[in-house]
Amino acid sequence: MSTDPKPADELAARPFDELVAELQRIVQALEAGNLPLEESIARYREALRLHAAAEGRLRDAELTISQLGRGLLEGSGAAGGAESGEAGDQSGEADKPA
Repeated sequence: MSTDPKPADELAARPFDELVAELQRIVQALEAGNLPLEESIARYREALRLHAAAEGRLRDAELTISQLGRGLLEGSGAAGGAESGEAGDQSGEADKPA
């Protein structure tokens, strides 16, 4: 059988496009219906693992994009507030007797 189960670490290290391409190849082979039952089941299992790895990669990308977006929004509004807050704290500290 050519589709040996791959460790999750190996799947996680592969580029997203490779995961999708292999998943498409497996789907095409299954849809053709020429495989013995045991091999069909093994390929289906591998397809599920590939799907989970690709879906995880998409979730990570979505989270990264959300964090970047929040950082840009917070950076434009919060930076001014933080700077003036820090300046106020520093001037307040200087006015206190030691």
